[in-house]
Amino acid sequence: MPRPEPVGKTTFEAYLELEARSPVRHEFVDGMIFAMAGRTDYHATISLNIATQVRATARASGCFVYMENMLLQTPDGPTYYPDVFVTCEESNDGSRYKRFPCFVVEVLSESTSDIDRGEKLHNYRIPSLKAYILVSSERKLVEVYRRLEDQTWRYEVLEGAGELELPCLGLKLGLEEIYADVDVSGN
Repeated sequence: MPRPEPVGKTTFEAYLELEARSPVRHEFVDGMIFAMAGRTDYHATISLNIATQVRATARASGCFVYMENMLLQTPDGPTYYPDVFVTCEESNDGSRYKRFPCFVVEVLSESTSDIDRGEKLHNYRIPSLKAYILVSSERKLVEVYRRLEDQTWRYEVLEGAGELELPCLGLKLGLEEIYADVDVSGN
């Protein structure tokens, strides 16, 4: 599905002011603000499963894990609310956005899949990023775009079973952990 119509055009500073007051979250792309779509309980549960599993290891490593209420600004300006991301280069300092993720997780839904696979895949190629992870909310399927030492990208797929290796933390998550309490077996 294409991105919905923008709500309006503004500056980044005005966008941050809007987000501080708005009950609806928006993303900021090319000076335009876009209202975010609602999520399913599967989407929310998968995001929480990942963040919960990652948090203790991130804290022990001096890193921070954020969920869908923390903004991530890309070098060219687009600013998103990833479902989950970890940063090891920034402190937890009361700021409203971060800029140096180690990895980003987006849980796919019918309304966001095209944006996550296209626009965000392109814009998230931030120099600090080691992996961009797409997690299906319809079946046990995880796709990973992993940055290699030579700065090229490798595409990996986990389907049905297996372990997701997360960079910067030395942590592996099994698909069973990611999909705990989510019944995608019939899909």
